[in-house]
Amino acid sequence: MQSPFKDLPREVSVLIAASFFVAVGFGIVLPAIPVFAKSFGVNNAAIGLMVSAFAITRFASGLISGFMVDKFGERAVFSSGVFMVALFTFLAGLSQSYEQLLFFRAAGGLGSSMFSVAAGSVIMRSVDDSNRGRAQSVYQGSFLLGGIAGPAIGGLLSVISLRAPFFVYSGLLLCSGAVAF
Repeated sequence: MQSPFKDLPREVSVLIAASFFVAVGFGIVLPAIPVFAKSFGVNNAAIGLMVSAFAITRFASGLISGFMVDKFGERAVFSSGVFMVALFTFLAGLSQSYEQLLFFRAAGGLGSSMFSVAAGSVIMRSVDDSNRGRAQSVYQGSFLLGGIAGPAIGGLLSVISLRAPFFVYSGLLLCSGAVAF
């Protein structure tokens, strides 16, 4: 069986590795988000909004992210997006109220949209037609594997502190963004 990375450009392999670590980190915070939000005394509807805020912003900012990739380039937008999520995740870990946590989680969704769109653009641009499907599947697969591994780690970190997963995720994002840059 041949390597799934065979014949893929180096930049795509780097994005695949970065995607894995971004997803591990995202999974790390997943178990902590509802419990951390609940610690501010909010109801279940507010907890549901907290869980969805990141995805809502990510969805709403997709076209903006595409414009930024076209205007500033893939590398700049990818790195900026990862660093934005790192910053807002770190700030979420420092939140002193539900409103702060909600704002920082939602703001992270913009950065996530930026790096996702930029990564997709790199793959479409740099991989020939005969390898594009495999490149996308390996990229998406790495993200899904990271998403599988992350919650187990996050559950353990949550035992230490509800804020710890946010700080670990922020650190993983900084490493991922530096590698991708």
